[in-house]
Amino acid sequence: MTRIRNIIAYALLSLAPVTLASVSSVAQVSTIDVTRAESAILSAGARAASVAHIKSVPSVGVINLAFRTTPSFNSDLPDPSEFRISAGKNINGINRLRAALTANPATRKALASHGIAVNRVVGVDVSSGGSLRLYIL
Repeated sequence: MTRIRNIIAYALLSLAPVTLASVSSVAQVSTIDVTRAESAILSAGARAASVAHIKSVPSVGVINLAFRTTPSFNSDLPDPSEFRISAGKNINGINRLRAALTANPATRKALASHGIAVNRVVGVDVSSGGSLRLYIL
């Protein structure tokens, strides 16, 4: 039995670098991000105005709301479908945000350089220096 556990542990540890390399700079939603994500989705239309004024984007963080790190029966995190429902209810604001991200050359370039399709963005946090935290589905 111990030998089987060791083999499984070795297999999982040997796959860890492959798993981490595939997600690159996209983080998974955590309990800390839930409130911020919900706020970003609900205020997407209002944040479109601040996106329009960005001159440069020094850094981009991406939170993937569609990916769970823990099983739903043992977590306080909302199910990804709850984020999709919220985004669906606020699609007009999200469309304004997406239009602003596309219209601004600095944000358009930042999204392209990170391989983020604008149609996946459902919310954004903008720092005072122009850094972006994108919430995607």
